[in-house]
Amino acid sequence: MDVRAPDQIGRYRVTARLGAGGMGTVYRAYDEKLRRDVAIKLLHGTLDEGNATQLLHEARAASALNHPGICTIYEVENQGDHAFIVMELVEGQPLSDLVPREGFPVESVVRYSLQVADALAHAHGRHVVHRDVKPSNILVSPQGRIKILDFGLAKQIATQFTDRTTQSQSLLSGGSAMEGTLPYMAPEQLRGEPATTRTDVWALGVVLYELAAGHRPYEGDTPFTLSAAILGGVTPSLPEPLPPSLSRIVLRCLARDPSDRYSDAGQLHAALEALEAPRTLDAPRRAAASRPARRPTTRGRVRSLAVLPLENLSGQPGDEFFTDGMTDALITTLAQIRALRVISRTSVMRYKGARKSLPEIARELSVDAVVEGTVLRSEGRVRIATQLIHAATDTHLWAKQYETDVRDVLTLQSQVARAIADEIRIQLSPHEKSRLAGGRPVNPAAYENFLKGRHFWYKRSPDALRKAVDYLQQAVAADPGFALAHAGLADGYVTLGWDLYGLASPSEAYPQAKQAAQKALELDPNCGEAHAAAGWIATGFDWDWTAAERAFKRAIELQPQYGPVHIFYSHFLRAMDRTEESLAESRRALECDPLGLVLNMHLGWHHIYSRRPERAVEQLLKTLELDRTFITAHMFLGQAYEQLGTFSDSIAHYEKAVELSQRHAPYLAELGHGYAAAGRRTDAMAMLDELIQLSSRQYVGARGIAEIYLALDDRDNAFSWLEQAFSQRNGWLIHMRENPRYDRVRSDPRYLNLLQRLNLPS
Repeated sequence: MDVRAPDQIGRYRVTARLGAGGMGTVYRAYDEKLRRDVAIKLLHGTLDEGNATQLLHEARAASALNHPGICTIYEVENQGDHAFIVMELVEGQPLSDLVPREGFPVESVVRYSLQVADALAHAHGRHVVHRDVKPSNILVSPQGRIKILDFGLAKQIATQFTDRTTQSQSLLSGGSAMEGTLPYMAPEQLRGEPATTRTDVWALGVVLYELAAGHRPYEGDTPFTLSAAILGGVTPSLPEPLPPSLSRIVLRCLARDPSDRYSDAGQLHAALEALEAPRTLDAPRRAAASRPARRPTTRGRVRSLAVLPLENLSGQPGDEFFTDGMTDALITTLAQIRALRVISRTSVMRYKGARKSLPEIARELSVDAVVEGTVLRSEGRVRIATQLIHAATDTHLWAKQYETDVRDVLTLQSQVARAIADEIRIQLSPHEKSRLAGGRPVNPAAYENFLKGRHFWYKRSPDALRKAVDYLQQAVAADPGFALAHAGLADGYVTLGWDLYGLASPSEAYPQAKQAAQKALELDPNCGEAHAAAGWIATGFDWDWTAAERAFKRAIELQPQYGPVHIFYSHFLRAMDRTEESLAESRRALECDPLGLVLNMHLGWHHIYSRRPERAVEQLLKTLELDRTFITAHMFLGQAYEQLGTFSDSIAHYEKAVELSQRHAPYLAELGHGYAAAGRRTDAMAMLDELIQLSSRQYVGARGIAEIYLALDDRDNAFSWLEQAFSQRNGWLIHMRENPRYDRVRSDPRYLNLLQRLNLPS
């Protein structure tokens, strides 16, 4: 830390020096009130009281700027002898450090220039001029996004100009100190005239030239010769083979008469956007000649998008639940638009903290556009800043910031979704317009518990599922009128009672699930999640096939891209012997959530029950590449290898599931079946003994015990336990007809009787 820095400034504790500028030094600081890292720019140098007052006034004006491409100014203050500015702490490298000697390929030039122009256009539209646009004031994040620094601070009072290649003494004209960094200063700045939006356009023209050529258009060994070149030297064209169309834009930015330039960054941004049209780039693209050209998608053709994990700006780890939940909520809201394919939560969450470029992420998810942004929650308020980016070209389409009371967060989500739909020109149906019109106020504590509950529900491990139900119970207790919380609670109870997880008796869990789903539908008859839960209850507990299909179809009508409903419906269709329809639903689920663990695992299960074990192994290994600790993927992989007769591999995966679940009953039963199928009778009997002893202390699904006896060819005990499973209303019995484990008893009257009582196709 710089020893001249104060130990504390207000509530900010200085922790480390980051770097120095012409009028201040930047320090990393810790906001003790909000528990987040910020950057403090401590102003120093030749600032007298009047100049400091003017500087701080301009910085306060700049603090009103809210744009993803502009470094946010939080506070501008005086304390004692110190004037300081509190800013967003930005991770990244200065653009000046990234420019190659030969310049960037044209795609990168346009990508960076569009981002900078978009941010400057936001400022110019609010009558704020930067005055010191240069590559060292532009940070590039690890994901390739830009942030412009020092808005409102560039009216430099000190008389020294600093640049990465030029350090010069003061240049005065008419006795006035000039504003800016000399190599990027416009002619009128050198003449001592006031800076305007056209001055920023000149500076951005110099930056564009430097990005494309690797050097600036005007050079000089001394301040005098450099000033002379800017005021009257010949402006060289961009070197070949860069497009003449790009050169024309740069030359217009560098017109010496300000009236000949673009009037502001908004006009420049429009010109750069037009450059994206394939016919406009009329010269070969450097560094891309070996790659096939990819025709950019226009705004009107965005038909698929991914909402990347929103960034938590509060600095409080506990707010990650809130931020992740906001991501999920925005996805869910957008997914109500039938004409738009929206990637589900579990897939996009894999990119949290990833250092991949947006085009790379978009290719992996097969989407046209991405939404990214930030969330800040403080003192009962929430602010969300979002931007929509065309993925293939990394072009900004739209950016906006919203702020509201936490109670109105549902309305905020609808506003963002509606704005995105308007921007990409999606035609909304009257029903969709109604659904996106807004939402009721919600108790903040209920909303936070709802988000935490859904967070744990997606994890699917036994401990996480118990936590999910606990949080969702707290949510409905805090706000009994919150329909989504009741629907989430229904999902939680359903999962507790579903045989794959076996955490509660179905006869205990499903009635509570049914009550929660019915309450959700009373509060909101158009809640797609509640209809999906009702369909699953009718399938896995009531065995009411007519009610189940009616509920699933309504859920899909309301939430066509809600991945879980396609999984639920797929199970129903499989039980009804509608195998091809079931497979189609599995694939639709994966379109919504290509990296979702449960959805990828489900397709593997589908192959097992279709007697395609090789394809099942391939799919389940792919699932485990996403998460090596996913318990049910190991379990089904054990089943696939068992079907192939490779019992050592089968038992290895069953044992892994038992280990990861800490000897949870359903996975002990799978291991017991694996031992029996491999001829290891003694080990299988040991598993039976453990399960039967466990059943005296907690719920244990009888189906798992029955299937161990089936593998041991003990039919009497098998059917005795199957009768108990029927009494337990064990949901997995709906798959008896296609389950390979029942092949040896299909002609047994007791098996046929069970099918009849389940009302399953025979």
